[in-house]
Amino acid sequence: MPLLITCPDNPPCLADARALVDGLQAAGVAASGPVHCHMLVREVVRLAPEAVLVLAPALDVPLHDALALLAGSAARPVLLATAAAPPADLQPWLDLNLVAWLPASPGIQAVVAALPLALARFARDQAQQQALAGALARLDERKWVDRAKGVLMRAQQLSEDDAFALLRTASMQANLRVGEVSRSLIEAAQAADAINRAGQLRMLSQRHVKALALRAVARGRIEDTLAETAQRLQRNLDWLGKLNLPPAVGDLLDATRAAWAALQHIARPVAAPGGPRAGLAWPALLAETDTLAEQLLASADALTAALEAASGRRNLQVINLSGRQRMLAQRLAKQALLAGLLPAPQAAAHAAAAAQTVREFETALAALEQAPLATDAIRAALAQARGQWQRLLEGLRGIDGPEAAIGRAALARESEALVASFEQLTSLYEHSMQVLLG
Repeated sequence: MPLLITCPDNPPCLADARALVDGLQAAGVAASGPVHCHMLVREVVRLAPEAVLVLAPALDVPLHDALALLAGSAARPVLLATAAAPPADLQPWLDLNLVAWLPASPGIQAVVAALPLALARFARDQAQQQALAGALARLDERKWVDRAKGVLMRAQQLSEDDAFALLRTASMQANLRVGEVSRSLIEAAQAADAINRAGQLRMLSQRHVKALALRAVARGRIEDTLAETAQRLQRNLDWLGKLNLPPAVGDLLDATRAAWAALQHIARPVAAPGGPRAGLAWPALLAETDTLAEQLLASADALTAALEAASGRRNLQVINLSGRQRMLAQRLAKQALLAGLLPAPQAAAHAAAAAQTVREFETALAALEQAPLATDAIRAALAQARGQWQRLLEGLRGIDGPEAAIGRAALARESEALVASFEQLTSLYEHSMQVLLG
């Protein structure tokens, strides 16, 4: 059926439309109508006409909305018959597939003559739009491929040709376009980076309290450590804040920001000249700070888990697991120090918690050692971390003996070394081929 005629719901227009339908049919043009504007899309879908002729006394909003709905759901060439003067800006109407402008109450021959040209013009416009869409898609694909090559070149020290060959091989194995594989790689890299950065927040929450505990026992300077910890925390929060996060994940980021703000509030007077807050002894200060740090840890842990879940990539779990070891290393050192500084009930609780942290760390370390996601560099880094872990445990056993100062120094030193090793490991996992290419 080549033509469907529509018009507003008023008697004069309906009468003109019926007469036009009859005249077109008599001239051998299959026509259907009249159809009210609000029924236009449904009738076009049902009858599948090649074109739509609109009898419009005025160019009003209901007509524009009806044609916009038609253009977005069942595009057809539109011939407009109206006595209204063309608007100064015709583009909004041309965007609705308007291909012919006829006088009001057009003659049968005028419609018959205009129809072939309207169909040809519409076909040409559709072909041009498809060609443009194809060109834009190819340009977009090229951008994804270039970005993916850059990621592979940096992560794997590959040449540009080798990076592209790797993408092409992966696309053939996955039966996907190179652009699709490239986009997936970029999204995986961004998700892995987000999980790594959120995971660092957990470690930094524990490092803050550990630094204060060392300050309490050794009377050393902690300003640089606290400042560096605060800067890293803020940088990661700012970076995560620039992501287009789902609302639920965004809420967790806001909660993490609030927890960090609360910890900062008590941290400022600690680092100021004169020591801890006036009237607050070290045990009370450490206990209060640790409570706030635990709130930051809980929020950051929930945020990290949510980012992992939102990524939809199971292979990113290893980044979360490896990154969490950084936190456990700092947490163990913190708990051991607080067990020797706080009053008896609190000290006993931290000692028991330290034993649990040891078990958690060793379980996760064994899981990482047995994971199939491994390279020579990852295995070497895990072996190094295993040795540092043993030295950390030796320092832990020495903090209650006659040489407690030496044990505390070893505990602080090896906990930082262990964090550095797991920073490296987490980065290796983050940039591994299995994670990037899934």
